[in-house]
Amino acid sequence: MNMTREIHEQLTDAYKRMASEARYRPAAPSDGLGNSTMPIEELDLEAEASKFAHGWWVQEDERLGVFAIGVPTYSLRPAMVFTIEAARAMCGGAHDLAVDLLNMAAREIAREGPGLGDLMQASSEQRE
Repeated sequence: MNMTREIHEQLTDAYKRMASEARYRPAAPSDGLGNSTMPIEELDLEAEASKFAHGWWVQEDERLGVFAIGVPTYSLRPAMVFTIEAARAMCGGAHDLAVDLLNMAAREIAREGPGLGDLMQASSEQRE
């Protein structure tokens, strides 16, 4: 199925929200280690968002929802399990279960990562 304008807008909006709220831009030029290879002033958020939307749609539609995500670190494997199961719950419309599982993942990340609890609190406070 071709990506509709509404789906494109939904996906580009999600990308822009990740960029502004989480400062996460997975479609930006990078060195493969999460570091941007260009000054932020030279980045084109609209082009990134569109590139991201098209890449997402290929995985969702053409690959029937198969998303390559990588391998978790040992200590964060439980958080990844909770997150992936939350995604499955979302696919089935089980919104309450998805929220519970995502909260479990966030608590696990805060517990396992040194200082991550403080970072999560600071991030949460920035959004408020």
